[in-house]
Amino acid sequence: MTLATLVFNGQSLQMFVEDGRSYESPAYVHISEVGLISGEEARQLAWLEPQNSYTRNWDQLDEKPLDKPTRWARHHADLSFFQLTELLSKIDSPELLVAIPGSFDDRRLQLLLGLVEAVPAKICGVIEGALLYAEDYHRAIIQIHGHQTVISHLEHTGQYMQILNCEVVSDIGSLQLLKNCARYISERSVLATRYDPMHSAIAQQNLFNELPSILEKFKTSSETVINIKSPDSNFSLHLNLKHIQQMLDQKFEALKVVLKDYETEQLCLSPQSDLLKLLCPALRELKVPEDSLIERKCMRFATQAQREGKPLKRLNQILLSHISDLPYDKESTQKDKSRGRIATHLLHDRCAWPLSSVLSFTLAQDRLSIACKEQSGADLVLSLEDGNLSITQKKEDLYALLPNQVLPGETLQIDEHQLALIEVVDA
Repeated sequence: MTLATLVFNGQSLQMFVEDGRSYESPAYVHISEVGLISGEEARQLAWLEPQNSYTRNWDQLDEKPLDKPTRWARHHADLSFFQLTELLSKIDSPELLVAIPGSFDDRRLQLLLGLVEAVPAKICGVIEGALLYAEDYHRAIIQIHGHQTVISHLEHTGQYMQILNCEVVSDIGSLQLLKNCARYISERSVLATRYDPMHSAIAQQNLFNELPSILEKFKTSSETVINIKSPDSNFSLHLNLKHIQQMLDQKFEALKVVLKDYETEQLCLSPQSDLLKLLCPALRELKVPEDSLIERKCMRFATQAQREGKPLKRLNQILLSHISDLPYDKESTQKDKSRGRIATHLLHDRCAWPLSSVLSFTLAQDRLSIACKEQSGADLVLSLEDGNLSITQKKEDLYALLPNQVLPGETLQIDEHQLALIEVVDA
């Protein structure tokens, strides 16, 4: 079995695998004449053929007939099952911790678990996704979905942090915000040049493809200039972030009411909510956890669920001691350290490479070379963090399997090469 965490965050499906691999599939499904298309490929068709594109199948997971049922899909559950199968096909014999948004009611969760088991895949646990992002000082987690924003309210009860309740703020989703930004660019363009970059389906798709990179520029500057391509010529267009924020201000009123009783440090945005942080000034100071932190938490909770082997239950509370940014096996690792049983070096080709350094690995003609520094062109870069080996850079198709613990005798697999962890004392 391959242990992984499957995260439903409303904008995409994410999968974090025990060997360090991760995958993401945007929450788009397209019905073509020859079958279904999901993920990034479907996103590239969403504005070309909106009548055949679906973005609500996860938020509205059900078995009600589609307005236009086809031979490929009868309802949202069929669309979701196809995307789920496509994603899980990337690993062998998946055993999953399933992380769901708080907006999933029991009926939707039951249907989701049925789809997962039909893939087929084994489920070792179910956890509310907000707990993946929470630290012990947080009181609410904000997650933006495709068509809504979900607020999970937290409380402390003794040694536990639990989700008190969830609120859904409708009409504040990533797709609505992107549409508003596109409309702003369209209006600015018409005023400046009389050309509308949304005048056709192809033009709309091109604009929406470029929007992420356009908005990325606003992270470092409140103003930017973009190039608009028209049939007759290309021209520059000046954009102002403050104007976009003012245009959206009324839209965020309901969200600000929900969060009015919280201090800034008590709130946390999920990693997929950068767009909300950028466009809503009231949230600009909020912290967003790094993907690497979420990946470590995912695998910590998945390993715990697998070991406990308890009957499936929707987990909405966790021990405070389990949510700090520490490896799950820190206690056992510390014991091994005290016994002098922690690995210090990596053995390869009769040379010992210190784990205290960042190690870069390069493959050429089936030969593996190592350097004690971070190299931008390396196939794999490893570092030791909190007693665990961590991948900081990896070539997409490279196979790398890290040991569960940094102990003498454990091995590291890189492509066809197996390297041993050793302990060097008084060298």
